[in-house]
Amino acid sequence: MIRISKSLFSTMSRLSFNSVKSIDNLVSSTKALKPIASAGILIIGDEVLNGKILDTNSYNFARFCFNNLSIPMKRTIVCGDDSQDIKNSLKILVEQDKLDIIITSGGLGSTHDDITYSVLSEFYGIDYELDQEVVDRMKKIRGQYLDQLSPDQLSAFYKMATLPTSKSPNVTTEKIFIDDSLWFPIVAINQQVYILPGVPQLFTKLVSALESYLKTRISLSGSQLHRFYVKTTSAESEMAPLLSNLQEKVDSKYGTGIVKLGSYPHMDWKINTVSIIGKIPEVSKEALRAVVDEVVAGIGGNATEISQQDEDKMSNESPSGAKI
Repeated sequence: MIRISKSLFSTMSRLSFNSVKSIDNLVSSTKALKPIASAGILIIGDEVLNGKILDTNSYNFARFCFNNLSIPMKRTIVCGDDSQDIKNSLKILVEQDKLDIIITSGGLGSTHDDITYSVLSEFYGIDYELDQEVVDRMKKIRGQYLDQLSPDQLSAFYKMATLPTSKSPNVTTEKIFIDDSLWFPIVAINQQVYILPGVPQLFTKLVSALESYLKTRISLSGSQLHRFYVKTTSAESEMAPLLSNLQEKVDSKYGTGIVKLGSYPHMDWKINTVSIIGKIPEVSKEALRAVVDEVVAGIGGNATEISQQDEDKMSNESPSGAKI
């Protein structure tokens, strides 16, 4: 379950056995890190599976990956608060997909069903132990509250400071704090898996704080994604032959996956949109623009290019302005 108080944030701290006290210091250490070219997310929580809450973290992280990092999110998995379910899901993301960055969301609270830290410790075969630095930060920031707790309640609170910790050179662990007013760290394993809380406000803040660090690693990979949108009143079946033929054409010319065409129906608006995504520099911006022009010229239905903001509006609002 995701039960975390509003005080659960924190700044940056240690890479393996070394301390990193700021984002700038972490960025400067990225020469030893491999490039990031793909991402995935594991949403952990029975409350998502049983419909108690709406998952927005996977949506927001997907947008963050595309719009801010310019990398593709390859897979989203939602699993329950179950040890084997979490391990099976991690195995897919880590071993099968071999994703460069994996975010986990949820399961970091103080109750019996918050098991993410302990399960990841088991998955990697590393220690699961109380972290004194986090305890000290808890006392500094929440000391007055902690003094009011019974021994059992304090022990439950300290569960949130009990982290995966590696003493082996084969598995590295990091604690990442985002500012001195917050005690709750991002925990990272092998510079690949980043363990975040599930509360959307916390999740979004922590992901945003990592942006400069992640961008430094991404810049090493070379490729970046670029997307165009075209709207049309043509039905999907009417434009399907042209899009299929054009997809085959760009696959043959640039390689499979370098340029991707897709369509989406906005039923309330009686409009379909076509997205044209290209991987730069494998395809030049000029060549990608030529694909967009070909779509506009060929699909009919008063086709015109639109902005990301136009696409977002049709995706999230009705023509009357009501939220969808």
